[in-house]
Amino acid sequence: MELASGRDGLDLGEGWQGRWSVTWRAGGGEVSSPLDRVLRGALAGLEPMRGFTWRRAQRHRPGLPFLASTGRLHASESLEEARLLLALDFDAQVTEIVSQPLRIRFTCAGGERDHTPDYLVRTRSGV
Repeated sequence: MELASGRDGLDLGEGWQGRWSVTWRAGGGEVSSPLDRVLRGALAGLEPMRGFTWRRAQRHRPGLPFLASTGRLHASESLEEARLLLALDFDAQVTEIVSQPLRIRFTCAGGERDHTPDYLVRTRSGV
């Protein structure tokens, strides 16, 4: 799907940032806020919104690569995600990476939808 055609179906009318919400985990609980408040503030202490499991003979290749830039293991659900993490580890601007950081609830032509991005990357210049 082309980016422009996907964007056309989103509810981006006036005040959309107040209608869309973001949920994240911190301190063992979930916190929700309208998107416009999150854009103005910092998200501290993020924990993954969901975990993942793996088993023998599955088609994708999950893993827990160690990143020198953060000093921690980070979840990857595929070889593509592992490669992205490797590339980010070589970027001197990266200060933090969180897997499955938050859930975005948004409205579109088909109603409300949820999306959990694979990673949130903080750099010295922002998110």
